[in-house]
Amino acid sequence: MGRSLNILILGHGRMGTAVAKEAEHRGHNVVGLWGRKEMDYGVWPDAHVAIEFTLPESAPAVFSACRDRQIPLVSGTTGWLNQFEAVQSAVCQAQQPMVWSPNFSVGVHLFRKALRQVCKTMDGHGFELRISETHHTGKVDAPSGTALAIAKDMGSDHPDVPIESIRLPGVPGTHRAIWESAVDVISVEHAARDRSGFSQGAVMAAEWLAIHKGPFTKIFGMDDVWG
Repeated sequence: MGRSLNILILGHGRMGTAVAKEAEHRGHNVVGLWGRKEMDYGVWPDAHVAIEFTLPESAPAVFSACRDRQIPLVSGTTGWLNQFEAVQSAVCQAQQPMVWSPNFSVGVHLFRKALRQVCKTMDGHGFELRISETHHTGKVDAPSGTALAIAKDMGSDHPDVPIESIRLPGVPGTHRAIWESAVDVISVEHAARDRSGFSQGAVMAAEWLAIHKGPFTKIFGMDDVWG
């Protein structure tokens, strides 16, 4: 990217810390790595864009705080999608630039695009589809937001695709789509080696959002960022 951004990181857990490190690596200025206390009582800095990885119960309040301050927002928090339509309506009304994704990894973005094509090929041949996702034991929501997005990608032919959620120590994130018949098992898998792919993608989304001119008629996703 041509210019250095002032980036505010909201959420100082593992992902927030990783995003701050990646932002600095890419030449940006991290103007804050904030938790809940700073968000409530701190003096908000002059930021070109904010990136948030908080908790599902905190996310809508974080969205409102950024919207009130007209700060473009990249969100990676999952588990709040029961409020998606209300949040999107508020974002559009305020013309606030916002990107949300359950997973910012370039690899996952390509994995999901590939799965859509595989699913079209497999349909109509007698295979049952299921999804399996494995994350670290600190992962709050189950199924993961990525697994739910993959299930949605499968389309109307699989409205009730089963999702298995596994929690094991130290696993950044593994997702598998599995097709089974009486005689075959076919699976396609994405496994993250560490969190660097997630943090890199989040900063790249912030770079895209900071220069996007609109119109802001929806919450953007990674298909908008990367096509």
